[in-house]
Amino acid sequence: MRYFIVNLAVHLVVTAIFVAFTCICAGRNKAKKTKHVVTYFFPIAFALIAIIDIVMYTAPRLMDINSMINSNYYYNTGTVERIGFMKNYFVIDKNYYYLNPLRNNLHEGDVVRVKHTPYSLFTVDISTVEDTATADPVSQTKETT
Repeated sequence: MRYFIVNLAVHLVVTAIFVAFTCICAGRNKAKKTKHVVTYFFPIAFALIAIIDIVMYTAPRLMDINSMINSNYYYNTGTVERIGFMKNYFVIDKNYYYLNPLRNNLHEGDVVRVKHTPYSLFTVDISTVEDTATADPVSQTKETT
């Protein structure tokens, strides 16, 4: 839970910084203080970066606050296809599940049951499934509690 809150706060700060850069650069353009042609396009670049960060990271985490407070999670069972370079995410069925990299002890090919939030797919709990019957794609379920 703490990692989720810290991650959300970091993304909010990053978004706020890019929005501030957008406003500063747009103000410089409006005041005709830009000296180089390339710097004229900085507000557009910063705004696009801010929008991408909001859509991909900040907004899903904001929508998951209610799920974290009320302990409303989804479950998914599957085989770990890939683990991120910094171990902050792993992939099951082409879905990226995010988790605290300090608690990631998964290996590729492990069959796991993941308890996650609905929008940002932030992992709350991972349990390794020993039974091979749950590894086949027919038995994969997504449930809500």
